[in-house]
Amino acid sequence: MAAMAASVALAGLGAPVGLAARGGPVRFPKGPVRLRRVLERGLGDGISLTVSRDWECHFLASQNGASIRARQVLVDVDAPQALAALAQLEKAREVAGLFPMQLDDSGLIVGWAGQAIDLDKAVVAARRAIDGKKLAGSGAQEAKRYVAEMGKTAAELVSQVPRDLFYPHPGQRHEKRALDLPNGAKGTYELTVEARTAAGSGLLDTSERRIVTRIGDSTRISRESWSII
Repeated sequence: MAAMAASVALAGLGAPVGLAARGGPVRFPKGPVRLRRVLERGLGDGISLTVSRDWECHFLASQNGASIRARQVLVDVDAPQALAALAQLEKAREVAGLFPMQLDDSGLIVGWAGQAIDLDKAVVAARRAIDGKKLAGSGAQEAKRYVAEMGKTAAELVSQVPRDLFYPHPGQRHEKRALDLPNGAKGTYELTVEARTAAGSGLLDTSERRIVTRIGDSTRISRESWSII
């Protein structure tokens, strides 16, 4: 429970990484827009924890870009019964640190400190975590413990606000890496990054970052999506 609570708290503030940034000035909305963020964390055995959060956003244009003021207007949590208390805490929590936000004239977040998703580094970090905990066991039990450790690393990767959040470059990126784990276990990491924009303005329609971890018959999905609805 403590580890899950920490994961959810990080997800509320965290940040996915975008595709290539747009070039040149963009047109900012003159009226309010509603931004939705959906975070999904696979917990194993087909169970997941999903947090959906909406903000009403106002763009205040300036000579060098725009500032965004926002207020949280909706939180919805879909969680298994065992995490009901955590779900209630998450519903009551208001995310701090995301807004106000400053954009430059090309629509990129100013002062953004995130890092690009590097699947090779993710594999190394997850393997290091597994080795450090000296996981033991055999067969299906061991595979589940491995995929749980790999899933934690995946969750950290997708929980990053993309610098091009409001004006992403449309398209799709897909990568896959093989995993060689202790005791001969095999698996894969699959990353998909996809974005769509509104015709004409280039404003966000939807974007999603998803990492699927597979080891044997065990699968976990870490996903974050953003949309303007």
